[in-house]
Amino acid sequence: MRDGFKVRGSRFKAALILTLAATPLVAQEAPAPEPTRPPEGSRIINLPSTEVPAAGTLGVLFTHRFKTPLGDSNARNLFSLDSGADDDFGVSYSPLNNLEVSLDRSSIEADYELAFKYRFLPMAPNRPFALALRVGGDAATKQDIEDRQAFFAQGIASVALGSRARITVVPTYVSNTSRFRNVFNVPVAVSLAVTRSVNVQGEFVPKNRDYGASEFGWIVAVEKTVLRHRFSWTFGNLRTTTVDQYSASDPAGGRLSRGDVYMGFNIVRQWKLK
Repeated sequence: MRDGFKVRGSRFKAALILTLAATPLVAQEAPAPEPTRPPEGSRIINLPSTEVPAAGTLGVLFTHRFKTPLGDSNARNLFSLDSGADDDFGVSYSPLNNLEVSLDRSSIEADYELAFKYRFLPMAPNRPFALALRVGGDAATKQDIEDRQAFFAQGIASVALGSRARITVVPTYVSNTSRFRNVFNVPVAVSLAVTRSVNVQGEFVPKNRDYGASEFGWIVAVEKTVLRHRFSWTFGNLRTTTVDQYSASDPAGGRLSRGDVYMGFNIVRQWKLK
């Protein structure tokens, strides 16, 4: 009996020693860090980003830009909220990883835009930059507009500055706009993650040198995100949202003024179908 107790006691001591020895190792194991959330969606405000939703993701985009500048509004029209607005409704789908197909319709000139975006190089832990290409066409279908079909191509390059900021450059070519042919421009965007669910974004579209009466375009946004949902409140002199409209400084055949500030918003909703 004593020998049996000794054997059992020895086994118990050995198991206790192994358990105590392994405890510090388990305690030292830290949980895997969550992946960094990008401070932008597939679109930043108007410009495309290098982000592409996962395969099987269906998205809906709704944009709203009030027509009255804040400088011409007051409390009687609720600081332009009572004014009419230019709207854009779009749908998108990612049939494959790194590929997104989108169709938008803007109320300005009844403009339809079909686009395909492919991401060649996503960001990775040891690669703080990404590359993508977006190509497509625009068709203004308003009755009094003739010859307003356009082809466009956009190279998209993003650089991450740490885990919270990104700079995106979008060299853009458009074959046709309301005033010009063969337009080339290089819009730039900056995105900053203030918290895990709040982002600040800004876009700048350089002035079209061929249009001396116009100015550069700009727009900023404060974005709140929840699961598969983004809401942005926007301010800027850009009311247009399609490539042929914002690239040449000639929105709807008019011109841009740097002093005009229009309010608006973007709403994005996504569903995972796969």
